[in-house]
Amino acid sequence: MKKYFVSITLGLVIGFLLSKTVLEEYNGYNGIKTVSKEGITAYFIKYGDYNSLEDLEKNTISLPNYIYLERDNKYSAYIAITSNEFIRDKLIDYFKGINYKVSYEEFTITNSNYIKYLQTADKLLENTSELTVIEEVCSQILSKYEELVINDS
Repeated sequence: MKKYFVSITLGLVIGFLLSKTVLEEYNGYNGIKTVSKEGITAYFIKYGDYNSLEDLEKNTISLPNYIYLERDNKYSAYIAITSNEFIRDKLIDYFKGINYKVSYEEFTITNSNYIKYLQTADKLLENTSELTVIEEVCSQILSKYEELVINDS
């Protein structure tokens, strides 16, 4: 009986120590990314980064429409979204033509309703070169993003 008691106790102690070590390894791990089969890569045209919400509001007052994202106490303003690389380059050229200093960032969008809307809007942007149409479509894309993605989540 004593032989079994020592074996069981030793097994429990070793199991506890191993599980504690494994769980501690995963506790501080931040590299996990959300994966979705329905997600697409979207290009967000960035207008700028700001240190406070007040700076963002002051510097974007002349924009017709924008969305912003807060990360690490920094605020990034975005003025257009597309899922097509050709349109991304077209939008960057358009905004640089009106003296905006823009860049882009890639994000994954998983909202299926918004993906359908964005792909339809991309077709419209692809087939137009009129500046007023581009501006209006970009504004509608941002409004729809706010409606379907930001407010829906």
